[in-house]
Amino acid sequence: MTQGAHSATPSLARAVGLAIAASFLWATAILLVKMGLEDIPRLTFASLRYLVCAVTLLIWRAVRTRSLAPAVPRSLWKWLFALGVLLYGIVPATQFVSLDLIDATAFNFVFQAGIPLVTALFAGVALREPTSRFEWLGVALVAAGMFVFYPAMPRGDELIGVILAAVAAFGIGSSNLLQRLVMRGQSISALDAALVPMALGSIGLFFVSRTVEPFPDLGGTQILLILVLGMVNTALAFTMWNQAMRTLNALHSSIIASAQVIEVPILALIVLGESLTVGRGIGSILVLAGILAVHSSKAAVARLAVVDMRSRVG
Repeated sequence: MTQGAHSATPSLARAVGLAIAASFLWATAILLVKMGLEDIPRLTFASLRYLVCAVTLLIWRAVRTRSLAPAVPRSLWKWLFALGVLLYGIVPATQFVSLDLIDATAFNFVFQAGIPLVTALFAGVALREPTSRFEWLGVALVAAGMFVFYPAMPRGDELIGVILAAVAAFGIGSSNLLQRLVMRGQSISALDAALVPMALGSIGLFFVSRTVEPFPDLGGTQILLILVLGMVNTALAFTMWNQAMRTLNALHSSIIASAQVIEVPILALIVLGESLTVGRGIGSILVLAGILAVHSSKAAVARLAVVDMRSRVG
């Protein structure tokens, strides 16, 4: 491995901090997307967000390394292509359509509650990262919160929106496993691990959007919104997230991201005026309890300590 091929593996405390900061940026992104969907077509909006992000990362890479060509081992290209299609093609498409059909709080709840369930289901098989019984209790609380949040079966457009949010959650949970496979060997930088699949996926989604949607007449407000989403809420957030993934295991990084279940309803209430009912509040509390249960697990703390030790000596 050449020197400078990857940035240093963060300590456990720094990795948690990076993940929390990225999670908050994604929480605010949901509100920005919801507002932008009033004027910008769904797939076009999604593709432009990630195209701007990819260009931002490419410029940042050129500044840091004086090279535009990503350093990617040949063995990783298939995984990066899969990440691009899944994480920056399928997931954004389902997210933006879902957000156009249901409110931000409902979308985020289904989306975030589903991610740890998917990740927990596959983490042990794909990554060989065992999950303790206490951690599974936390995941069960997350699932229970979903039932409290939705006591009755949604119908019509709301049902379609909920299903699409669940599909997006499945995509994110699966992509977390792919990201861990990519980053575990530390043969690619966090920047390139974000840039390459993002460029591939966003370009593909942009061409798809051109076949099904008219290109909008963008004003200054819409352009500014896309730039902020692409550069701050996506480029910066995903770079921090990929860096944190060097230390955090797949299940726990997903649980940290699930803190948006609490953040988004509060922000949506303040910014968008969305209602926060008793059922939604109790459901969010159950999810928060699940998050706390996972992070208070002795097995989880011990495992993360081992990961942190390996990162220091590796």
